[in-house]
Amino acid sequence: MSNVVEQSLVIEDLLRYFPIVAIDTEFPGFLRDTPRHASDEQHYADVKHNVDGTSIIQFGLALFDASGNQPWPGCCWQFNFADFDPDLSASSPNSIRLLQESGHDLHKNRRNGIKSAQCYSLLRHKLFRGHNAKYITFHGLYDVAYLMKVLTAGRPLPDTLPEFLFEAGNIFGELYDLKHVARSCPGLLGGELGLTKLARLVELKAEGVAHQAGFDSMVIGLVFTEMKKRWEIEKAQFVMVLYGVEKACVEFKIKASIERAQRLSSLPPLLQWLPPVHGVVNYHPPANDATISVEQTTIPQLQLPQSSSVVVNYSSPVLLPASAPPFNPVQPVQYYFHSWPYPMQFMHYFA
Repeated sequence: MSNVVEQSLVIEDLLRYFPIVAIDTEFPGFLRDTPRHASDEQHYADVKHNVDGTSIIQFGLALFDASGNQPWPGCCWQFNFADFDPDLSASSPNSIRLLQESGHDLHKNRRNGIKSAQCYSLLRHKLFRGHNAKYITFHGLYDVAYLMKVLTAGRPLPDTLPEFLFEAGNIFGELYDLKHVARSCPGLLGGELGLTKLARLVELKAEGVAHQAGFDSMVIGLVFTEMKKRWEIEKAQFVMVLYGVEKACVEFKIKASIERAQRLSSLPPLLQWLPPVHGVVNYHPPANDATISVEQTTIPQLQLPQSSSVVVNYSSPVLLPASAPPFNPVQPVQYYFHSWPYPMQFMHYFA
């Protein structure tokens, strides 16, 4: 609790240069086991029962750039939470024993750890909102669920799996589960393997203690880098598909795509779409042109004819106008915008 603000600010600054975020959590085990061939809906019902009834113990995070570089070698963070009381909280004895053998001091965490009810807003806004990041997990369904619980102030998980996936998409945006991705990579046993074996198969050697979330998150990020060298894994088909509920994830994405297409078909024919970006829109009345300054996306200058107007219709929750609409055609207009997680819509109407 003593340095969570300081380190969250450090991570927020580094995210601009290292936007690939590997994540892992440690938690007190399962209150209810899921049968091997359970349906996706039953699997989620067990996830909700377990996560709602227990508390996160540790969250690990490691940062990488697109080339696999880290801010410095061995760089990772562990967030130790005070939410779990080893004397009173529900848990699986075998899981607690494993964590203690791996070096977890649960009583120290209870005394000095992060109180998620006080820090959820800090963590969500500094680490999970508006950074155009990619999040990498391994067997990440429970990691996503526990982090969702933390980032929503301990609120119970959504009642249904589609509601859960919608909420997860809003928080994480672009997320990959390497255990699911491994299903499509030759030589990785169809994804039926643990993180240690996956690291060995991609010839990765990392020294540290397993079941410590910081080290595990770093291994996940390093494995992701090695997998990218061998296979084309950064594909839309893998985004937000979590191992264990893959069928429901794919169905949810298909349904969302259909609904998006239906919305697009109802838009005016003169609508011009630009890719999701963040930056600044500048409209210059004397020259009747507009320029768009963006990060990580290149958009050519938009030439506007005489007597034209620019209308911005947005679905993003984050839009900070320097001047409020309607636009005055004789005054400069500047809009700061960030389009994550939804695309910004620019409509150009010409006289």
